[in-house]
Amino acid sequence: MALVDGGTMSAAELVTGALQDRGRAVTVGSRTFGKGSVQMPSRLPDGSVAELTVGHYRTPAGHSVDGRGISPDLVVSERAEERARTVLSGLGGGS
Repeated sequence: MALVDGGTMSAAELVTGALQDRGRAVTVGSRTFGKGSVQMPSRLPDGSVAELTVGHYRTPAGHSVDGRGISPDLVVSERAEERARTVLSGLGGGS
C-alpha cells in the first residue's frame, strides 16, 4: 500500500507509479504533486542559478507524471490514514 497526497513528488511519485503499473500496491489518498522533470542547475556570473530541464521521468508503463501527478486507486481527501488502515486490514496486512 502507498499513502500519497499533494506532497508526494519526484522519486516518491515514480515509486508509486511503478507499484501501480505492476499491480504491486493499492494507492490511497489524493493526486500527487506532478514533479517528473530533471533539472540541471548552472551558476550564472551574477551568482544566480538557472535550472535547465534536461529530461522527464516516466513510470515503467510509460506514463508521465510531470504536471499531472498520479491518481491514487482509492481517492480520499479526509481521514486518508484511517482509510488506508481499512484497506490494509482487508488485504490481510493488519493495522
